[in-house]
Amino acid sequence: MSPGKTASHAIMKSQNQQKVLHLIYTEGPISRVELAQKSGLTQQTVTNIVNRLLQEDIVKQGEPVESLVGRKRVPLMVNSAEMYTIGIEISGKLIRGALYNFQYHRLVRLERRVNKFEHREHVLETVCSIIDEIIGQTPDTSRLKGIGICVHGLVDSHHGVILRPPGLGWTPLTIREPLESKYGFPVYVENDVNLLALNESMNGCLANSDHNITLMIDWGIGGAIMVDKQLVTGTNFVAGEFGHYKSFSGEDALLCHCGSMGCLTTIASESGLMRNFGIGLDLFEAKVRNQEPASLELYSKIAEALKMAIGNVITFLNPDHVMLTGKVMEAFADTLVPELQSSIPGMIPETCRKVNIIHQREMPEETELAASLVLRHVFAAPSIPGSL
Repeated sequence: MSPGKTASHAIMKSQNQQKVLHLIYTEGPISRVELAQKSGLTQQTVTNIVNRLLQEDIVKQGEPVESLVGRKRVPLMVNSAEMYTIGIEISGKLIRGALYNFQYHRLVRLERRVNKFEHREHVLETVCSIIDEIIGQTPDTSRLKGIGICVHGLVDSHHGVILRPPGLGWTPLTIREPLESKYGFPVYVENDVNLLALNESMNGCLANSDHNITLMIDWGIGGAIMVDKQLVTGTNFVAGEFGHYKSFSGEDALLCHCGSMGCLTTIASESGLMRNFGIGLDLFEAKVRNQEPASLELYSKIAEALKMAIGNVITFLNPDHVMLTGKVMEAFADTLVPELQSSIPGMIPETCRKVNIIHQREMPEETELAASLVLRHVFAAPSIPGSL
């Protein structure tokens, strides 16, 4: 066989195995017969692949079950209790890490808090210290399948680069390459809101949605866009940066950390309230509920800005769902959320009014979202060569 044909055969073999593994993960318990039917592969090919996966202890067999025709069928499922992943969360003043098995049972949890990261290497050193400790507590490191990293900031997920490390300005930090070199495991990096949108679209409150927007109004403001269940990141991974939507003008157009003026995050986020008005979210909520005039005026500006911004985004992208989440939304869950849900439909074209605006109050921990990134890659459906 020529070198070209050998390489082609290896690629096809890998794609076939990934196809079978994806089906076992998403539809298991599933029999070999069903795998052949759903994958389009021959029974012998499926048998060979399953045998390899059993030998590597990636999948396991259940007890045989009765079949309407022929022999009993043996169900196959992922051996998820005995495979592991490390999830890392990176934010401005802390790095958190956890060890999960593939059933999302958390086995280890660690945290490092800092007043400020002094330099880029400080971030990497802190991440490594957590990973070192977690690996030391992993039951079987040969069963560790990767490291997922969830970042509160802009991320180039294709190259594993944090484009804007939290608290360190605009100097990019390459994180995937040094971690893969040090530990020998695959490393995946993604923005926190993107991960939340992916998670909810796979098996959460957006599972029945094809086109959706996730908006997190929190310490900062972030967003994620899903089209045909695929994440849209844009040319420079900035798509969905909802916090920098221009929402304020005149005396309300305050300077943003991005260098522009009038961004939504300058007033509507927890950090904006603290930086520009010297008030924390808890105190602001209390003042609003106590009908304090200045706080009520500020609350009204925030509500109107959010209505306009969300309404325009809905009109422009025409999603079937908008998911609102974050601390600011939680603080005013009984007032702001219903106000947005009732007011926005009247601000958008009639053709867009079937959009469902929902509030997600309970979010997975970011380390769990990071761990899910590893599972997403391990069990991903195979891509077709040459496809976009």
